[in-house]
Amino acid sequence: MYPRTPSIDSHVRKTPDALKEAFEATWVVLQARDPFRDFDRDFELRAALNRKLKTLVADGVTDPIELREWVLESLLLR
Repeated sequence: MYPRTPSIDSHVRKTPDALKEAFEATWVVLQARDPFRDFDRDFELRAALNRKLKTLVADGVTDPIELREWVLESLLLR
């Protein structure tokens, strides 16, 4: 038998509070850096942020502050 690789969803279920905290903290920073953007309607950015957070969690990052920093670095360098 081969060991099963945990799926992204299994990691995400283990850390919902960290994900929520990281998302909210990142969102606040993004809003402060771009005050004229319509964040209420920016579903593309919201989806990209969620995808990146889930990927980081799947890679083992579970600290909300670390998650925020990694996401901000990846989003702002584009």
